[in-house]
Amino acid sequence: MKRFLFLSVALCIAAIALAQSSREEIDAHPHVAMFTHSVYAAPYYFKPIAEAPKGYKPFYISHYGRHGSRHESQLKYVDYGVKIARIADSLNLLTPKGKEVAKYLYWAASLHEERIGELTPLGVEQHKAIARRMYARFKPVFYNGAIVDSRSSNYTRCILSMAAFNESLKECRPLLNTRMDAAEEHQNVVRPIRSAVSNYTHRQRNAADHEWHKTFYAWAATKDFEASLKRMFTDVEALCKASGESKTNIMIQIYKRMAFVQNLGYHDRTLLESVYTPDDVYLVYQAEAYRWYCSYFGANLPDSKRYFAPMHYLVDDIVKCADLAIEGKNSAVANLRFGHDYYLLGLLSLLNCDQIRSDIDYSSVDNVAEKWRAYRFVSMASNFQMVFYRSKKSDDVLVRFLENENDITLPLNSVEGPFYKWNDVRKYMLDRANALKSYQTK
Repeated sequence: MKRFLFLSVALCIAAIALAQSSREEIDAHPHVAMFTHSVYAAPYYFKPIAEAPKGYKPFYISHYGRHGSRHESQLKYVDYGVKIARIADSLNLLTPKGKEVAKYLYWAASLHEERIGELTPLGVEQHKAIARRMYARFKPVFYNGAIVDSRSSNYTRCILSMAAFNESLKECRPLLNTRMDAAEEHQNVVRPIRSAVSNYTHRQRNAADHEWHKTFYAWAATKDFEASLKRMFTDVEALCKASGESKTNIMIQIYKRMAFVQNLGYHDRTLLESVYTPDDVYLVYQAEAYRWYCSYFGANLPDSKRYFAPMHYLVDDIVKCADLAIEGKNSAVANLRFGHDYYLLGLLSLLNCDQIRSDIDYSSVDNVAEKWRAYRFVSMASNFQMVFYRSKKSDDVLVRFLENENDITLPLNSVEGPFYKWNDVRKYMLDRANALKSYQTK
C-alpha cells in the first residue's frame, strides 16, 4: 500500500508538470531558456523517485555527467558581445539602455579573461551536490573499501568536475577507494562522437540550404526579433549592416552573453529583464531548442545515423562494465564518466526515452520547442545515472534510469514503475547502437 501511494503521488506530480506548457515553465524559470548554457536546472524539476520493488537493493551505478558551470568555451563568444557594443558605440547607435548593456558586456568579458573554458566555483559545487545526493539515495552501493572508478574527458573543466564529484563521495564515505583517469585511451568512451562534432555536424549545421535551416528562417521571419534591439539601439538596420549580422543572431547572442554570467555565480537579472521581455526570452528558448535538436539530438534528421554512429563506443562500455559488475568481475561499484553536452545528448538520443524523444517531427519550430524541453535534461552539470538492483529471491537484475536525478522511462515493458530487467535493456541498447555501426565513417 505504501509503495502504491508513493507511486500515485509521483505520477500526480509528473502529470501536473506535464500540464504546464514550455512557455509557462520558461516564464517561471527564465534563466533556463538557453538550456545548455544554463546553470544546473534540475532542482526546479525534482520529483520523488520511485521506491525499488520489494526485496531489491542497489549494488552498482553507471553514470555519464557533463562538466559543471564553466566560463565561456571560446573567446569568439566573448568577443561577439564586445564587437556589437563597440560597433554600436562607434556609430552613436546606443540608447541610454544600450549604454548600460554595453558596459555590462564589457564587464562580463573581463570575467572570462584567461579563464576560457575553465570550471567555475559554482561548477565545482554542482558536482559535489550531485554526488552527495547520489550517495544519500543509494548508500548500499558505497560501502567501506568499495572502489569508484572514474574516467574523464581530458578537458580541464571535466577533470575538475570528476575530482569534485569524487571528493564529495569521500566526504560522505571516507573509506571509499576512488580512482580517476583522463588518459587518451578513454576518450573514445567519454567523447565518442568528437570527430563527428568537429568534422561533420558543424558543416551540416551551417549549410545555408540545409532542410531544417529553411524551416527555421521561415519561422523567424514571422517573429519579432527586433523589439529588444530597439531598446538598446537607435537604428537596428544600420547596426546589422555595419556588423554583418542578422537581427535574430544579435538578439539571441546578446541575451546569451548577458545571461551566461549566471555560471559564474551572478544571478541579478535586473538589467537583462529591462531589455528582454518574457516574449523575447521565450523566442530565445524556441530558437535555441530547435537549433540544438536539429544539430545534436534529432535521430530522425537526414544523415543523423552517420553522426550518432560512434556512440556505440560509450554504449559498449556501459554494457561491458555492467555485465562485469553483475558477474562479480568488475572491481568497481560505480563507473563514472565525465564529459560534455554533445555526448550526453547523443546517449539520450540513442535511448529515445519516453520523456526525451529523439524522433519528434522537426518540420515545426514550435512543435520541437514544446515537446523537446531540453532545459530539464541538458544544462551545466547534467547527468545520466543507471542504477542496478538485485534481490536474493530473484535472478533478474533490474535497472532504473535517472536523468538529472529524476526517473525517466524507456519504450520497454517494465517490471514495476521505472524498473526494467537488465537483459531487456541490454538488448535494447545494443540493438540501437549496433544498427548505427555501419554508418560510421573513418
